[in-house]
Amino acid sequence: MTAIDGLFNSFLNFDRVIEFPQLEDSVYVDHAGTTLYCKTQIEAYHKELLSNLYGNPHSRSQSSRLTTDAIDQIRYRVLQLFNTTSEDYTVIFTSGCTGALKLVAESFDFYIENSCHRSTKEISGIEKCDKEKTDVVVDDPGNHKFKVKSGCFAYLLDNHTSVQGMREIVNAEDILCVEETTNENFKIHHVKKGKSKEGNSLFVYPAQSNYCGRKYPMKWIDKIHQGQMPFQRLFPWKWFVVLDAASYVSTSHLNLSLNKPDFVTLSFYKMFGFPTGIGALLVKNESADILKKTYFGGGTVGVSSPTECTHINRSSLSDRFEDGTVPFLDIIALRHGLDSLKNLGGGMKSISRHTFIVAQYFHHYLQGLHHGNGQQVADIYCHGDFSDPSKQGPIVNFNLKRSDGSYIGFAEVDKMAQLYNIHLRTGCFCNIGACQKYLELTSEQIKDNFEAGHVCGDDKDLINGKPTGSVRISFGYMSTIEDAQYCLKFICDCFMENKNKPNFSQDVHSNQFKSAVDITLDSVITEEQPDVSMDSECSDWLSSSMKSVISNEKQDIDQTFCSNKASDQKTECHWTKDLHLVLQACSPANHIVTNICLYPVKSCGAFEVRDWEICETGLKFDREWMIVSESGVTISQKREPKLCLIKPQIDLVRKCLVLRYPDLCSVTVPLDSSDQDQGLQSILPCVGKVCGDRVTGVDCGDTVGQWISEVLDKPGCRLIQQDRTRSRKCKLDKTSNDTENVSKLSLANESQYLLICRQSVEDLQQRIQQNEEYPNFELENLLNRFRANIIIGGGLSFEEDSWATVFIGNNKFLSQGSCTRCQMVCLDQETSERSKEPLKTLAAWRGKKIPFGIHLRHDDAAVRKRIHVGDTLSVR
Repeated sequence: MTAIDGLFNSFLNFDRVIEFPQLEDSVYVDHAGTTLYCKTQIEAYHKELLSNLYGNPHSRSQSSRLTTDAIDQIRYRVLQLFNTTSEDYTVIFTSGCTGALKLVAESFDFYIENSCHRSTKEISGIEKCDKEKTDVVVDDPGNHKFKVKSGCFAYLLDNHTSVQGMREIVNAEDILCVEETTNENFKIHHVKKGKSKEGNSLFVYPAQSNYCGRKYPMKWIDKIHQGQMPFQRLFPWKWFVVLDAASYVSTSHLNLSLNKPDFVTLSFYKMFGFPTGIGALLVKNESADILKKTYFGGGTVGVSSPTECTHINRSSLSDRFEDGTVPFLDIIALRHGLDSLKNLGGGMKSISRHTFIVAQYFHHYLQGLHHGNGQQVADIYCHGDFSDPSKQGPIVNFNLKRSDGSYIGFAEVDKMAQLYNIHLRTGCFCNIGACQKYLELTSEQIKDNFEAGHVCGDDKDLINGKPTGSVRISFGYMSTIEDAQYCLKFICDCFMENKNKPNFSQDVHSNQFKSAVDITLDSVITEEQPDVSMDSECSDWLSSSMKSVISNEKQDIDQTFCSNKASDQKTECHWTKDLHLVLQACSPANHIVTNICLYPVKSCGAFEVRDWEICETGLKFDREWMIVSESGVTISQKREPKLCLIKPQIDLVRKCLVLRYPDLCSVTVPLDSSDQDQGLQSILPCVGKVCGDRVTGVDCGDTVGQWISEVLDKPGCRLIQQDRTRSRKCKLDKTSNDTENVSKLSLANESQYLLICRQSVEDLQQRIQQNEEYPNFELENLLNRFRANIIIGGGLSFEEDSWATVFIGNNKFLSQGSCTRCQMVCLDQETSERSKEPLKTLAAWRGKKIPFGIHLRHDDAAVRKRIHVGDTLSVR
């Protein structure tokens, strides 16, 4: 990335391809979630670890002292970044911003009659627990479990969930949620109304909203301290301020020499991507005494007695609150992250300018997009007009709308974004308050949405046509105008109903845009700027005929699969002839099974059969194996498209699974991997999961593991067979005919079977072929992309959507609803090449959850029966 025509700040002069190779073929716009680490940063950290011996800082060895000194230097660097010193603030390392907020909530003393301004000498004195007085005293210096609540805890509506969580443990008499209605006018929500007893009070607000990027005034800090905010009139006591700076400091300069909150909370990965799991609480030294420590761990006390309730705290504030051994190697990694901000980003002021320009460009052009009928494409949730960088951060939050004004659910947008390799964020972003405010949701609606099944993080994006969340795009210092343009082009391609598409590459070089950039670059981005305003017989014959053919050829085709080409060609010839006969019998009135496929190895190629046994989890051996990475993470086609070229076959004669891949010798695995005496192994927790379910399995051995590793060019891959004694349970919604919903699953994502209809696929094919880019989209290619277990011929397009109970042959199946589609359908199952179709057409046509095909479960009586090609399907 280089400075071009004044578009980028001159300090941002680095090669993004070299520094951020992980961005190859991807557009990352979720910097408010976490920004990215650079190559230089990781290499420098790696070099430091290999060049130095770092010991536990609680020891006294030379390596331990080196660690202590290095940590002290990092504390200094953190304070320096925020333009302050150790005379004014102390850095306490935490697990993250949430950990810092929790620490304040646990420790803040709301009782004003306490000696809340004791000296350091007094704090380090001997603390004694008086067990006989704990039920009557107010202040027990040994455990600080105050029996009298007092003071007020207040927080802004637009706050992270972690701030809401503070209210559950604070010892305040009154709890307020403060909603800003207009500039410095507030609506007070009494979350807990007490007797308003005098005491220390605490207000928490974000320096920048992680929802929409609105920067809240720093002058509120002084106003709170002076009791000048309207909501303080009911509580005219001593107030303290917690500034949640996690979102703000990721792209803005926080100057603690000008604005002095009592407590500042942050997470470092938001700033430079690595390390994760570490943040800080910055405590203003003048306010430190208001924090009362209860628990003490290793390193926080000078002495403690195991036989008496006595201990002596350490005098250093950071030592007192950092329980146990700090994550010292992670802390040491912070130096290299801070270096990257300076050396690559040019410092926080330069980063602020650059990120605002990119975000403003995206915002303004998104705001100007209209459908052909004049309807705006997007509802943007923003405080102001996105013109003042001192009041707005590089976050754009919005929902898309169709030309009729109806909303497009965020889950649909997310699926299409994945197709374009765009990484963004959807939902409420752990900020239900802002979501409630900007989406105009009442508390009752939030409760109703929950009753309707919506919870944080799910894909229930629309309820009664109204959005439950939104789409967020945010930028970082390595973002470019091209990133913003690509996101805009994606929105226009997929959701804009207008033949006249804008040319963003021309617009970016216009004099009008350059002029707007120059104005922005001349602005002061930091908080130092003062605030300013801104048919049936034939079917029966065919069914019996096909069963006869299958019975006669079962020994040659279904049980033994020869590896020589002559046999493969013969099988293919018979198969094509038989399929032709089946298709001839299909009609709008006759539904017939044309194909049966199982996928023995999850996310690998299909194994097509003419008839197959039904077991308690679906088709026998369907998705019974899965491939995991060296770290135990399940690998799918989304990450490794070449998986579709691995073609599994079930050899019932030799009782083995055969895996084939182009230009490689095949490999075999016993159908029962326990025959290898591998022993039962548990997949690594939280990584070997299928749709959130932890699964257990048997490792199939080194031979197949090495074969898969060679195919994928990934060392350490393993083939895992599901433990047959531990099936999963289907989580799909119950239907009126499915009262128990106790269907068992293999490693399939959601259901025992997936059914699609050829007529629906043909309809989709015709729509795709209307696009000049895909004039010859073959039907069989399209069918294979949907990876169905059962393919039906005949009938009408999409009538399967309304089916509740179906009979295939003599087997009863219950519908469990439509299958929601994702980018997997865009992968050619014969070449592993990606395209934007058919998902793009499906999304524009079918909308919402992009449904195609239906989930089925079998009636228990079907177990150990068989399903055949040529079976008729009837709906009852």
